[in-house]
Amino acid sequence: MMTKSITIAGKPFSRFYQLPLEKGSRVLRLAVLDQVASGWHSIFSVGKKPEPLAITSLSFDQGLLIVHVKSEGEEARVYIAVEYDHLLVSCSVDTDESYLGHYAYLTLRAMMRSGYCDFQEYYWPACFALGNKRSGYLDVVKKPGGFTIALKKKFIGLFRPGDDLPDVTERTVIPRERLSGKQVTARLAPVSIGYCFANTDLQHFHSNHYPFLVPYVFAATAYLKTVKSFKRFVFNPHDVDGISLSPQQEELNSICFAMKPLTAIRFSANSHQSETAAKTNAVNEANQLALFKLWNKALPLLMQQRFAHYFYTYGLRNVTGKPVMRDMKLVEFAMEVPVLSFVLKDEGDYYELQLKLRVKGKLLQLNTDQPGLFLVCERSKPYLWYLLEAEMDYKLVWFFSRVNFRVQVPKGYYREFFEGFVEGVERWYEVKRG
Repeated sequence: MMTKSITIAGKPFSRFYQLPLEKGSRVLRLAVLDQVASGWHSIFSVGKKPEPLAITSLSFDQGLLIVHVKSEGEEARVYIAVEYDHLLVSCSVDTDESYLGHYAYLTLRAMMRSGYCDFQEYYWPACFALGNKRSGYLDVVKKPGGFTIALKKKFIGLFRPGDDLPDVTERTVIPRERLSGKQVTARLAPVSIGYCFANTDLQHFHSNHYPFLVPYVFAATAYLKTVKSFKRFVFNPHDVDGISLSPQQEELNSICFAMKPLTAIRFSANSHQSETAAKTNAVNEANQLALFKLWNKALPLLMQQRFAHYFYTYGLRNVTGKPVMRDMKLVEFAMEVPVLSFVLKDEGDYYELQLKLRVKGKLLQLNTDQPGLFLVCERSKPYLWYLLEAEMDYKLVWFFSRVNFRVQVPKGYYREFFEGFVEGVERWYEVKRG
């Protein structure tokens, strides 16, 4: 995907040496590098302690990582271009399409502190126009000893080949029980129970759980109109001994108890081992779907409760003991179903795909400060939450909510890597083209 007519150090990209990356990633492993270099074993001393080499500086120019190195008084520049499934490597001293030079080999080895190097942060295909040192998509800021690469604010949703996309092969609506014609609100007593929507931001390291419901015991004010104080969270039937419960509350409690074991997010200690990561992700996705089905069962019952609160937890470890009054915010839920639609715009050098949600035909301005995975709320009414109706819906909303509900795709690779996704979306949702 690089522009092959660019010449670096007197060589076009066609004369750069190719090194294969690990499938589905931008990772180069030391074992692969040494296997490639084994033909020059006597020159490189493959498998032995490498010669001393100092990386004096790094720079990033027209999509190329340029590594300035020094070894035994001699200086060199190593050029690295990160492609979809391979690296293109060259050097100011040697290296061509048939030979991986001495400095290129030592530089790559020096970058592999743990037996591999992930080049993902330098992977920006089709982001640099020929002859233009600046990118329309990126800001490259030089710093002492290096640089930082950041997407321009307008392009925080920039898609790169290999980035994960939600599955759009089959949309299955989860059945949701409807409220009976006459809604019966639970009666209150001086000491009663309510329900807490426990949520946190899944993008943060401390966020180790999916959104779930947990009952709580509270003491009401004298006229039973508001909560006077919270007594405890409820995690099992014994926590509500002595409290009169309606049949609906008994059923809702059992749903909440079923949610708790599913809500913790599993993490893989070996994230670079694809098999281990795949198993962990499979468990997480199964738990997500099971939780989503329980939310659909809970919603009609939740609508009949007098008190529900929202708690931003900062992690599952904080959902314990007694709720803190200042952390519990009154919350409401709605039975209306948000409807997803998309707009695909031609913006010249790139396409932009926007996600929009509507309730009863009215456009929702979603509140991105409180992503609820299965649930969404409007910016102007952050206390009112709507439950989505399909697994595909919440995965699409979650994906787009992280990028301000719009994804940009440079035309250089749109057809090969993104058009199929748009066609999949179009089978299930309205896609307007503008």
